[in-house]
Amino acid sequence: MRYYALWLEKRNVNKVLVLVCTIIGYVFIVPTLSPLPDVEPYNEKRALQIAFFLMVGSLLLASPTVRRQLFSEVQCLPSSTRWGLGLVLVGGVLSSLSAPSTFYAFLEVGHFLLLLVLAGTVATAVRQAPRQIERWILGAVALGVVLYAVFFGVGYGMYLTFEEIRLWPEGGTNYVNIRFFNQYQTWTLPLLGGLLVAIPKRWKNARVGVLGLIALWWALVFTSSVRGTIVAMAVAAIGVALLFRRHAKPWLLAQAAGLFGGLLLYHLLFSTEGGLKVVERFSEERQYSGRLQLWLTSLEMAWAHPWLGAGPMHFAWPPFHFSTGAHPHNAFLQWLAEWGLPSTGIMSGLAVWGGWRWMDQERRAAEEASAASNGVRVALVGSVLAAAAHAMVSGLLVTPISQVFLALVGGWAWGRYQFKQKPVTVPSNLAHAVLCVLLVGAMGVVGSSLKDLSTVEERRDALIEAVDRNRFSPRYWGQGFLHVRDSEVIDRARRDR
Repeated sequence: MRYYALWLEKRNVNKVLVLVCTIIGYVFIVPTLSPLPDVEPYNEKRALQIAFFLMVGSLLLASPTVRRQLFSEVQCLPSSTRWGLGLVLVGGVLSSLSAPSTFYAFLEVGHFLLLLVLAGTVATAVRQAPRQIERWILGAVALGVVLYAVFFGVGYGMYLTFEEIRLWPEGGTNYVNIRFFNQYQTWTLPLLGGLLVAIPKRWKNARVGVLGLIALWWALVFTSSVRGTIVAMAVAAIGVALLFRRHAKPWLLAQAAGLFGGLLLYHLLFSTEGGLKVVERFSEERQYSGRLQLWLTSLEMAWAHPWLGAGPMHFAWPPFHFSTGAHPHNAFLQWLAEWGLPSTGIMSGLAVWGGWRWMDQERRAAEEASAASNGVRVALVGSVLAAAAHAMVSGLLVTPISQVFLALVGGWAWGRYQFKQKPVTVPSNLAHAVLCVLLVGAMGVVGSSLKDLSTVEERRDALIEAVDRNRFSPRYWGQGFLHVRDSEVIDRARRDR
C-alpha cells in the first residue's frame, strides 16, 4: 500500500510538471520561431497562446488530482486575498454584462482567469520540485535567447551578404512592433543575470556564453531605441540594491558587465548607424505627449464609469476612444478605465501588499543562503520589479508573450513564498464543479475567439477606411479596435470624437 501511495503521488507530480513543460516550451519557442507563417507575428503569438491555454485547461479538467493540488495552493492564500480575487472576478462579470461588446469583455475576463490558473499551476509545481523547476525555467530562458541570437546572427549575415537586406530591426524582428520584443527583454534580462551568477565558476565557457547573451540583449536594447526597458532595468537595479544590499552585488556586477559589453557590441555591429538611437529616443517629446493623451483618456473613462468601468477590453471600443492606441500603455490606468475603481483598488492593493510580503521574505532568506541561490533570488525579484515598472509605460498586460511570462514568473514567485497556514480542508465536489464550470466557460469564450482569424483582412480594411492612418493598434488581435466593421459603431465613434 505504501509503494502504491508513493507511485500515485509521483504520478500526480508528473502531471503538474507536464503542464509546466508546456509553459516552458512556449517561452522557449514562440518568441523566435514562426510555426504559423501565414499569420502575421502578433496574431500568430496570440493564436498559439490560445491553443496553449486550451491544452492546459483540458488537462486540468481531466485530472481531479491536479485540480486538488491547485485548490491546496489557493487555500494557502490569506482569506482576504481569496475574497479580493473573487470580488474582482464578480466585478469583471458584472462589468462585462453592462459593456457594449459583451463577448469581447467576457473574452478578457476569461483570458485573465486562465492566466491566474496558469500561475497557480506553476506555483504548485514550484512547491513540489523547486530546484528542478528553477533549472527548467532558467534553462528555457537561456535557450530561448540563444535561439533568438541565432535568428539575429543569420539576419546579420544576410545583411552583410546581400545589399537589399536591411539591418536589424528594419530587416525583420519576428515582432510586429519592436516594443513587444523589448517587453520580452525586460522579463529575461534580469533572469539571465541570475543564471550567470548561479553557474559555478569552474564552468568558464558557460559563464562566458551567458555573459555574451546579456551583452547581445543590451546591444539590441540600444539599437531598438526603446526607453521602457532602460527605465525598467534601472528601477530593478535600484530596487534589488536597496532590498538585498551586499547580496545583490554579484547580480549588479553581471548586469554592469553585460551593459558594457552591449555598448561595445553595439558599436561593433551597428557602427554605421551613428550614435546610440536610444539617446535620440529619450529626447523626443512627441511620444511623451501621445502617451499622456492616452492616460488622460483613461481618466476620463474612469470618471464616466467609476464603479464597473467601461468594460474589460473596452479602451478599444471606438465610441469610447478612437485614436492611435487600443490600450493606454499603462496597466494601472487600463484596469481603472475598463474594470472600475473598486476592482483597481483591490488588484493594486493585492499586488503591492503581496509583492512586498514576498520580497521581504526573499530578503530575509538571503542572509542564510548561498551566493548562487541569492543570484537566482535577486534575479527573480529584479524581473518582477522591471516588469512592473515597464507595465506603467507599455502594454505588458496586453501582449501574448508578456502575459505568459507574467504567469510563469508570477507563479514562480508565488510557489517560492512560504505561507504560515496550510490547507486544512479537502475541496468539496461543489468546489471542483465550480472550478470546472469556470474553466469550461473561459475556455469556450477564449477558444471561440479563434474565429476572428478568418476575418483578419476584413477588419484591417474596415479600420483603414474608418481612420486617417494605415497603422494598426494591437489589443487582443493585431487590429485591436472592436466592431470596426459595424457602420453604426463607427458612426458613433466619429460623432463622439
